[in-house]
Amino acid sequence: MEFNLFLRTLQRGWWMIVLSALVATTVSLVVSYITPPVYETSARYVVSPNAGLFSSSWELLSSLDTLDRRSIVNTYREMIASPSVYERSPEIQKIMREMSDEFTVSVTVVPDTNILKLTVEGPDPRLVVLVAKAIGVEVLAYINELNPIYTLSILEEPQLPTAPVRPQPLENALLALAFGGMVGLVLAFSREQLQNTLDKLRERSIIDHVTSVYTRTYFERRLLEEITQNPNANFAVGIINLRGLEQVLNVLPEPIFNRVLSTVARKLKNELRGRDIVGRWGSTQLAVILPGTSEMAVEPAFKRLQVYLSEAIAVDNIGDMSFNPDPCIGATFYTMFDTVEALTERVQTAAERASAMSQATVVVVRPPALFTQESVGDVHFRATGS
Repeated sequence: MEFNLFLRTLQRGWWMIVLSALVATTVSLVVSYITPPVYETSARYVVSPNAGLFSSSWELLSSLDTLDRRSIVNTYREMIASPSVYERSPEIQKIMREMSDEFTVSVTVVPDTNILKLTVEGPDPRLVVLVAKAIGVEVLAYINELNPIYTLSILEEPQLPTAPVRPQPLENALLALAFGGMVGLVLAFSREQLQNTLDKLRERSIIDHVTSVYTRTYFERRLLEEITQNPNANFAVGIINLRGLEQVLNVLPEPIFNRVLSTVARKLKNELRGRDIVGRWGSTQLAVILPGTSEMAVEPAFKRLQVYLSEAIAVDNIGDMSFNPDPCIGATFYTMFDTVEALTERVQTAAERASAMSQATVVVVRPPALFTQESVGDVHFRATGS
């Protein structure tokens, strides 16, 4: 069930997924294009004892043991990262005056070593190298003079970067594509859930809960649509009055009454074509629209339905009790310039005449002849017995 829902969501909402992914990718590429590039270079420094200051190997080993304390390396890290140390350089002062907010300096300790990594980021590859080298010159001179016991020496010189570290258009576009696709999928699922909820609410308003056919209000709306959308088409309208149910309306228990009515409606829908329209007209009445039915085919079509619906219906599951619906059908057909009111009046008249017959009957009421004074208000009908 969940897999079918997923496939239906993809089928209906694929355009939302594609559109969301394309929008996210486009935005990512535009942002990458307008974002200034940032270049990065790094230099590595090592802290070691100054062997020239120790007179014995024991003192040298002791200094190495002391160097294992993280406080010494962390002190060197903070000194290298301190602007008060490297901003004394004339080159750095000049660069910082012009682009003070565009350069970032950071220092990290390589885990489990006495090596410090200096990283400089900025908008120009040449300038980041210049800043990294100037910082190195200043901190080496300042720190080695301040603490001659340990020597800070250069391990790796900063290299000229060939490509910016950010933005990364391709990587960002792929991430945006995946993110946009996920957002589109969520939107598609949300839309599908909302559509299902709206469909259920709409179904409640147009479907009769007992018979599972259209309500009378919606049936009349469909009748109006048939007239307005196909003014030159042929179709027939009929009302099926279940006289057997009408006679026991206030006697038969409601569950049994609903079961019989629901069974008749189900049989009627099974007998009709897919484009035929069925609705509940009254407590014991069903209404039918048969599109594409000509004047000559109206009576045979409803006669066939009348015979089929006259079969007894089992009331219980065992089949010991049965009920005769005794269907009486009134019908008419559409002619040009007919209105909903005229069709409704004729078909109701036909249903009343059919129900007044002693036997189950099909009554077809024909529209009055047009453009003749004698035919105004005249209703013609034909009745056929079961």
